[in-house]
Order: sequence, then structure tokens, then C-alpha cells
Amino acid sequence: MCKLSYQVNKPEYGFIPLGNKSSTDDAPFKYLDFINHPSGLKVVQSCNGLLLCSSSRSYNKFNYDYYIYNPTTKQFVTIPLPSNLQNSRIVCLSLAFDPTKSLHYRVVCVRNPDPWLNISDDPESNYVSRQIEIYSFQTRSWRRSGKPFLADVNTGFGGGLFCNGAIRWLGTCNNTSFYFNVEDEELRDLPMPPIPDDGEDLRRVLYFGESRNHLHLIEIYRPPTSRFSVYEVESDYSGWFVKYNINLDPLIVAYPGMVRTYLDPSDLHYYAFSIFYIVREANDEESYMVLHIPEKAIRYSLKDGSFKKICDLDANEAEYRSSPALILLAYSCVGEFIQTISPVSQQPRE
Repeated sequence: MCKLSYQVNKPEYGFIPLGNKSSTDDAPFKYLDFINHPSGLKVVQSCNGLLLCSSSRSYNKFNYDYYIYNPTTKQFVTIPLPSNLQNSRIVCLSLAFDPTKSLHYRVVCVRNPDPWLNISDDPESNYVSRQIEIYSFQTRSWRRSGKPFLADVNTGFGGGLFCNGAIRWLGTCNNTSFYFNVEDEELRDLPMPPIPDDGEDLRRVLYFGESRNHLHLIEIYRPPTSRFSVYEVESDYSGWFVKYNINLDPLIVAYPGMVRTYLDPSDLHYYAFSIFYIVREANDEESYMVLHIPEKAIRYSLKDGSFKKICDLDANEAEYRSSPALILLAYSCVGEFIQTISPVSQQPRE
């Protein structure tokens, strides 16, 4: 599932078929119209067949409307916001749902107890207070989990991933991220690969995703390169190791439009590609990566580097020229979608 248009009020979504029998005609929806929201809706997270959606714009200074939607059954439910938000704001909501363990989902909220409070004696500190709260499908209510904790303001809470019973959030400025075990409600540090010592201030995350309970990370730094490594997190979350080494040079020879010749070769956006998804198969030799290059989706074998076109995509080179980051850092707009009949609460719309 990927976002095809960037209209704020009504984004369009497309589906790339991954199975041998799948086709784009099997797409469960093109627009999110299960409820007529005045500002439109967008997908925040896809989690094992359920979608966490939000309004496209905040209805007040800080917060949005949130929904859980099952495209297979057409059921949806409105998620009420935690109480006492007058002096705080929601940093993010993340969905935790594993139908192999329970048909009940939970929503994890990270909020800022005081949006203007720095928890440090140093007024220039980048660390702020965060609080976790959990919403339960069974109780239909929120409750606080643990005590407030400190996090760098650049921690990517908005891009949380649910994998192996925990939600992961990337830190973009340092070598520590977080993961929150939903069952035991423990927040722990997740060490990250070191940022190269070449003057970069922020992580350059090309891909952060999960497949078959494997968590993957790809980072690319200057100078831009067509060769990079895919990291996988250790089973005990003590760090990362290189799982695959990628060489896209043969793909670039076949599709020279992947090179933006109008840019300087040292420009971070010199190569026009993004990673839609890394697919781990039961037989790892069959695992592959889904790439987005101009106007095409490509299947790239992680075993031998062979590739083939999956389908054509509507694209506009003028859009790439004006917003090159759309194709370089598009991972936040892409997610896996599978079918599930798990209930979310309300009856399907007529």
C-alpha cells in the first residue's frame, strides 16, 4: 500500500501486488471515505490488516481525530483522545495488533505533558518529557503506563513500527532509539548503528520496516551511493548486524532514469529511488526488496541481485524535480496490507 497523491484533504492510495495471484484490481480502497471527515483522512500506520487513520489536519492547536479501520470488513471505530489534554499534546499514536496472539488491538499514545517544558537545567537542552498511555479494545478506555521519560526532540515517534510485541521509534540525532513492549509495558533503549563521522547531524534513514518479525534498517549518507547495506536488529535488541549488501548498479544500467543528471553527483538526491518494502519469505533465499524508481515498482532479489518490473506507476518527473525527497524518503507513506476479519467495534457502513 502506498500513497499516490499528496492532496491534503483526499490522498489517493494504490496497492502494489506482491503475490503471484494478486493484481492491482484487488485493491480494497482508493480513498479513505469510511467517514465523511471535513479535513479528509490519511493512513498513519498499517498493522496486520488494520489501519490506524487520522484526520489530515488538526482540529485545534495540537491534536487530530483518530480511527481504527478494517478495509476487509469495512468496520471502523473512533478512538477517543486521552483526557486532560488542555495543557499537553499528542506526539503520536501507534497501533499494536497481532492476530496470532489476540484478536484485540491496543493503541499506544506518546504525549507531551507540557509542550513547552524542557526537562533539563540547560534551557538549550534537546531533551523533553514524554508520557505513554495505552488504549484497550476491551476496556474502551485509556490508562497511563509508567512514569514520564526523557527523549530527544528529534526522536521519530511518528514513524513507530509494531514488531514482535513491541513498538519501535527511531532516534534521528543520536545512537539510541526506543522500543516499548506492549505486554509487560517496559520502555527500553534500542542502540543504533553509529552515524558516520563526516559532519552529518541527522540520520539519513532510507528505510525502516518489518517483515515476518524481522526489523530492517537502511541508512544512506553523503556521498550518495547505489551500494548500501540492509541492517537487521539482533534478536535480543542489543544492536544491529548487516543482513544484506545491495548493489543497484545493474538496475541503473537497465533504467538510466534512476540518475538525476541535472543534479551534481554529490547531491544527496542524485539517485532517484526509494525502498517500498523488504519482504522476508519463509525460505530466506526467496526474500526480496520492492523498489520505487521513476514510474515503476521493481522486485529486487536479496539473494542474487536479479530484478524484474512488478508494475508501472503513475509518476511525474516535474514532481520529482520540485520535491526530490518524495521519492528518496517515501517510506513513511508506505505499509504492508493483509486481509483480516478481526472486529474493530462498529458495524460496517451501509
